[in-house]
Amino acid sequence: MAMTFAERLAQIRLAMQERGLDLLVAIHDGAHFIEKPNPVMVLTRFKSLGPAAALLDRDGQLSLIVTPAWDRDRAAEECPDACVVAADDVVDGITEARRRTGSTEQRITVGVAGRKFLPWAFAERVTAALPAVQPAVDDVVFGPARRKTDEEIAHAREATRIAELGYDELLRVAQPGMSEDELAVHLRHTTKMLGAEDNFLLLCAGPHNRAVQPSTGRRFAPGDIIVAEITPSYRGQLAQICRTAVLGRPSAQLTTKYRLVVEAMQAGISAAVPGVPMGQVCRAVNAVLERENYGEYCHPPHIRRRGHGLGFGSLRPGDVSLDNETILEPDMVFMIHPNQYLPETGYLLCGEPVLMTDRGAEPLTRHQAALGEIR
Repeated sequence: MAMTFAERLAQIRLAMQERGLDLLVAIHDGAHFIEKPNPVMVLTRFKSLGPAAALLDRDGQLSLIVTPAWDRDRAAEECPDACVVAADDVVDGITEARRRTGSTEQRITVGVAGRKFLPWAFAERVTAALPAVQPAVDDVVFGPARRKTDEEIAHAREATRIAELGYDELLRVAQPGMSEDELAVHLRHTTKMLGAEDNFLLLCAGPHNRAVQPSTGRRFAPGDIIVAEITPSYRGQLAQICRTAVLGRPSAQLTTKYRLVVEAMQAGISAAVPGVPMGQVCRAVNAVLERENYGEYCHPPHIRRRGHGLGFGSLRPGDVSLDNETILEPDMVFMIHPNQYLPETGYLLCGEPVLMTDRGAEPLTRHQAALGEIR
């Protein structure tokens, strides 16, 4: 059974004690992005509209600094166990929260998580406002957050459901003459109406794609191959599906090559079991393609990873890459996607979000990737 939010906070407090921290300050600039972890969400479960901070002291007292100030009521409702400080400047809010909690003494030891993800000037202001700051203590927050809580797993399942419904809508409405931008806007609207907070969508098309990229005004033509990474967030938890569809009847060659990348994905899913390093998952994916003489295309500049962690709170266990020695554990959630450029067909997308269980990787999708046909 997955840990609860309270159990995670207890693990973080234990890590604070081991590092000799009196106060932990988590900071985020409010720019939510798929590749940027959010330590404030780990400590509070709150997804802010602007820059935010969370303060956790050695006794377990939690404060949340929220900007803009008018967002205080939402923060108080979602975080009833935290002391919410509304501010128009998050650094001023940190100072106010420390004054309220009596943690302004110069002799206390403070650790900051999330500073390296901030713009330089912002990070300098945070550092200047806090005395006796230890070197980065991101591991104190993101270490315990490497495994998802029961609530986060439920949210990942819902985000996955929304992503799949978004792909169903893509297959329903895409047609020659429609622009990539029109389809992308429609999918973002669809997924938000289904409950997503956002959709980090990459979508493009062509007869021979070199990569997946943001949409443009290019209009679809018969025979185009549409590639899409559909990545909705639901209550702060991301899920992603990688899909490929063709406008018209696919060629025999495209059908065969897509089956190959699906086979590679299945090999990666099978290799993901508790106790093995993440790099082994990448090697299993590559082995299928190398067997078919595509070894050259299993490395940069063609590909650098076969998946990644899913935040926002924590991105661990990190990239599905050869150099990632992170040991897989139950309750980790991440992507396995052998997205691959092949010289005969171009770039093909194929990938599922998975939950690590005691038995291995469980895809969160109802229907796994298959080559879509739009007639």
